[in-house]
Amino acid sequence: MTELKAAVRFVILHATRTGSNYLCTVLNSHPDILCHHEIFNPHVVGVARHLQQSGFTLGTIEERERAPEEFLERVWGTPLGRVAVGFKLCLWQHEPAWRAVLADQSVRKILLRRRNRVKAFVSLLLARQTGEWVVYDDRGAPGARPKVTVDRDLLLENIELHERFYRETEAWLAETGQGYAQLWYEDLFTPDGIDPALALLGLEGEPARPEGQTWKLTPTSLRDTVENFDDLSRALRGSDLEAELHALGR
Repeated sequence: MTELKAAVRFVILHATRTGSNYLCTVLNSHPDILCHHEIFNPHVVGVARHLQQSGFTLGTIEERERAPEEFLERVWGTPLGRVAVGFKLCLWQHEPAWRAVLADQSVRKILLRRRNRVKAFVSLLLARQTGEWVVYDDRGAPGARPKVTVDRDLLLENIELHERFYRETEAWLAETGQGYAQLWYEDLFTPDGIDPALALLGLEGEPARPEGQTWKLTPTSLRDTVENFDDLSRALRGSDLEAELHALGR
């Protein structure tokens, strides 16, 4: 009798507003990948988008909190016929799960980053103000974006938090001899943007090109949504962040 091969395990490690929900939908469009969303979110066990209305469950929040490592084994053991199964963890979300996943060398790591740090922070402000953290493309287009005021010191604080997260994560992976795939939000919209992740999962060279299923919620030009754009530009003058503030595109 042929023994079934265990699914490849993976986790997406990321800071806030780096395109993680979009990446999950991109990966889930691949026929061999099952990628859950925030299964360790404090308020919900966020299973894969296409399973959310199906009655599928990995368990309750109470079950997850009572035995997180047992919950993780349930995740890994329920690939639903896919070759690879994983989920995303934001910053240091859920310390027991974070420690378990980071220490487990059988879990392949994907680090997701965003080059434009100013747009990441503006996206965070917009999400907090509108309550729209993700809008899927089958729900209709999101409404007009409101104006937000960007505090320079809070922006710098947010950037330092994110950079510390990546420094600490990369240092741990280096210390334990673990490789990882690094993805950039801005590259996810290019033909080969997720190739490093596919290679990590042993799925490189697949003919199908996965596609995402979320709306972009931050305007292409930040001048359209930052109330104090000119003041902020002066405050960031001469820095890399000034260029990021004025950058068009993703």
